[in-house]
Amino acid sequence: MISNWQIKIKLNIHMNIDAGIRFIVFLMIFGVTNYLMMLRRYENDVKKKKYLQQEKISRLYPKGSFIF
Repeated sequence: MISNWQIKIKLNIHMNIDAGIRFIVFLMIFGVTNYLMMLRRYENDVKKKKYLQQEKISRLYPKGSFIF
């Protein structure tokens, strides 16, 4: 026969596994959103660097000439 103490242990184990799975899912969602935000920031930084590089190169040449 199962006592109340054994039932509580089984419930706690089930609740711990459930909480662990939820925590792992939370970490995955947080990690994916963080990765996407950092990727967007990196792409914006690359665009800015490319634009600044074109601006610096265009100063070396006379006005009216374009460099792509």
